[in-house]
Amino acid sequence: FPKPDKRASGFLFPSFGEDYTRGFSMRDIGWYLAFNDYWDSEIRGSLYSKGSWEASINTRYTVNYKFNGGFNIRYANTKTGIEGTSNYGSNKDFNVTWNHTQRQEANPGTSFSASVNFGTSSFFQNTGTGSTQNTYENLARNRMGSSISYGKVFADGKVNLTASLTHNQDMATRSIQMSLPNISLNVSSFNPFDSKDRVGEQKWYQRINVGYSFQAQNSVSTIDTLLFKPGGFKKFQNGFQHNIPISLSLNAFKYFQFNTSVNYTERWYLQSTRQSIDNTAAGYKQRIDTVQGFNRAYDYSVSTGLSTKVYGNYFPKIGNLKQIRHVVTPSINLNYRPDFSDPKYGFYQHYNDQYGNRNVYSIFSQGVYGSPSAGKSAGIGFSIDNNIEAKVKSKSDTTDGGMKKIPILQGLTFSGNYNFVADSLKLSPITFSGRTAFFDQKMNVNFNGTFDPYSVNENGVRVNRYAIKDGSLARLTNFGLSFDYSLNPKAAKSRNNNIDSLRKEMTGAGMTPEQAQALARISSDPNAFVDFNIPWNLAASFSFNMAKSFNSSTRRMQSQITSTLNLHGDFSVTPKWKVTFQSGYDFKQKEVVMTSFNIYRDLHCWDMSFGWMPFGRFRSYNVTIRAKASILQDLKLTKRASSGGSYF
Repeated sequence: FPKPDKRASGFLFPSFGEDYTRGFSMRDIGWYLAFNDYWDSEIRGSLYSKGSWEASINTRYTVNYKFNGGFNIRYANTKTGIEGTSNYGSNKDFNVTWNHTQRQEANPGTSFSASVNFGTSSFFQNTGTGSTQNTYENLARNRMGSSISYGKVFADGKVNLTASLTHNQDMATRSIQMSLPNISLNVSSFNPFDSKDRVGEQKWYQRINVGYSFQAQNSVSTIDTLLFKPGGFKKFQNGFQHNIPISLSLNAFKYFQFNTSVNYTERWYLQSTRQSIDNTAAGYKQRIDTVQGFNRAYDYSVSTGLSTKVYGNYFPKIGNLKQIRHVVTPSINLNYRPDFSDPKYGFYQHYNDQYGNRNVYSIFSQGVYGSPSAGKSAGIGFSIDNNIEAKVKSKSDTTDGGMKKIPILQGLTFSGNYNFVADSLKLSPITFSGRTAFFDQKMNVNFNGTFDPYSVNENGVRVNRYAIKDGSLARLTNFGLSFDYSLNPKAAKSRNNNIDSLRKEMTGAGMTPEQAQALARISSDPNAFVDFNIPWNLAASFSFNMAKSFNSSTRRMQSQITSTLNLHGDFSVTPKWKVTFQSGYDFKQKEVVMTSFNIYRDLHCWDMSFGWMPFGRFRSYNVTIRAKASILQDLKLTKRASSGGSYF
């Protein structure tokens, strides 16, 4: 106080509310540190009347035309129940995020980026909406992931090297997978039999295309609580993989495209496994031993295919409808792969169990790049793609002779495979997918599913008998359908145009580092801001999924159905007052999903907001007043207040 005319350190005003489990709250009180034009930091804390607290340090940095980013370190001590009673608990959690982006022109040919989100699996659930830094996505997500990547281009762009560190974490099961590091080297495909001095068209052999890629990985899969304990890092597995694809593409008989390819893959491992059966006092148990030492495994496959396009045109005389066009793209593909479980390759071994049964296994089953496939494959793959569109006469559209194209069906695709050498079940399930749009692109529709051509027995197991012999062409085993509809599709377009126009204006005048960083945040996540330029917006989405599985109780195939309706929107009561809402309904659980209402008041250089979540685990309310960045004033945008943890 008062709001300065330039960037300066100062007090960060808190927001107040009440929490169902943690009591009254004073959230996000802190101090802003403006070190210089290139980096700043926010130190914040939240206190609750029942003893819980949270602290965070959020630092941002930027260097014009080179790079920008920021990191956020958060620690929370969440106390539940009454101290001294059986339901009392204290949960200590942390979360670390880091984002870094490098401008391409800063170092041509070299790239570096980081997107890190790492911490305890229970962090967002325990802190809930108790922090304005917790978004709906954070509260609803069940996975966290990180990636730090370095890239370098060599040989005039023909060789690309990438090294990355990655992490994926399941917050429900607390499982974690890490790759430290993951290295990839890719060589652009080239024509080894072509000549730089060639005159005229390529001969067929000069069209042969060869590529190369190399990968190396060191990874671990464990539970987050075990990772940093003694022996946790001894569980890392590593491997190397080489891949050489060779292909040839030719035009055949004028209307057909002929493609053939050979793919060779070789894997190097520093360890393998051996399996056996041990007779112990507790009974027979499977034993898996790890054998150290260099091993190589390889596989290869051959395929050849043919595709074409068939066009159909219909010219009806119905009102403004002038033409319907149907494009069909059929393709077939012959493929062959040997049986790499054959003893002559040495990739598979066997042991006999206590019953004398022979069990075949791959000695590379735990390898990071897997093992060569068992079983010979010689089959034919097939697919057919359909696109249907109409042309109607339009007075408003003067292009293409006053005709307007309207998509009717986009990308309706069916695909499958037939394996000639399989003992049974030679025909694979038939998958299909498609999409379309209605009401002048206001509603988008997507659908997908799978047909199984075989019947099942009384135990729900697929049998080698076509379903058509039992009275149905095929069994629909799963199906998905989604709708996405916006009553005001121009809303997002208007907001993006507003941001683009300001970007051009500021670029011409020269942006400060603070403005450049703020504009980058707005562009990357426009939904995180309330736009007072848009008077209203209302959108809804619906998803439906069905999957069939065998019910052991009823001894019948049973459909598992999930369907959800989501609704969100906003409207301006006055040019300075905005109301937003978000809700939905889960038809399977028969309950309303996370619902929130927010009221925003634009005070030009200040923001005021009130948020309310009326029910559910994260029911809460909060009131926030804060200073607004100058760029948000220019755009007439307000940062949305987060709605999660102030439970009441």
